[in-house]
Amino acid sequence: MSKPTLKIEQVRVEIDRVDKALLGLIAERLELAGAVRRAKSGARVWRPSREESHVRELAEATEDTPAELVSRIWAELMSASLALQGPMKLHIALEGDALEVWSLVRDRFGAAIPAMSYPTASSALAAAYGDDEGVAVLPAPGGMNSWWTALGAKGAMPDMHILAGLPRTGDSGWPRAVAVSTADIQPSGNDQTLLVCSDYSHINGAVLRAEAGDHKLISLDGYIETAPERAKIIGVLPKPMKLT
Repeated sequence: MSKPTLKIEQVRVEIDRVDKALLGLIAERLELAGAVRRAKSGARVWRPSREESHVRELAEATEDTPAELVSRIWAELMSASLALQGPMKLHIALEGDALEVWSLVRDRFGAAIPAMSYPTASSALAAAYGDDEGVAVLPAPGGMNSWWTALGAKGAMPDMHILAGLPRTGDSGWPRAVAVSTADIQPSGNDQTLLVCSDYSHINGAVLRAEAGDHKLISLDGYIETAPERAKIIGVLPKPMKLT
């Protein structure tokens, strides 16, 4: 039996009801975000692996809502929550098309987290490294950029890690930008592990992503805790959610 057709006035009343319910739930979520910060007792604010797995689970649970819409909605919700939880700051390298970079950042991190921009990847990375809760948004490794060599075993910032790709959704196997911080490397459930080495001929399944002198950046499918011989793990990239 088909559902009865509602008059436009009835539809508007129902929309208003849903909107008010949504606002109430958002307010409740933000209050819980404040409770999370109080319970963390000094733990890091940004947990990218937890965030990625949560958004993926939500997208998979909603048959009628596109994954990109779920990602954007939760980017804003997480942005507001993270801004309440602590002093997280984005340090953004505006190399290339600045408008595209800002669009990628907005879609992935929302608008509430404080952000600063820099003309080069190296300056953004250095600023994030000097900031306890700093996250650098940098062009994805490849081409002429070599900032990622600083994350290697003999680099200047070996405790920095590549932890997220931008955009979060799409069909590409490699992101346009990445987020880097000193947060711990943790699995999201659907990842590729990133390693720096000088020779990867002995590493099965390695995919070359970038080169800079003797340094080679490779990816291995899945989450790997122990690096192969003569290689260093410098990050893990959650694979993008497929567009629907």
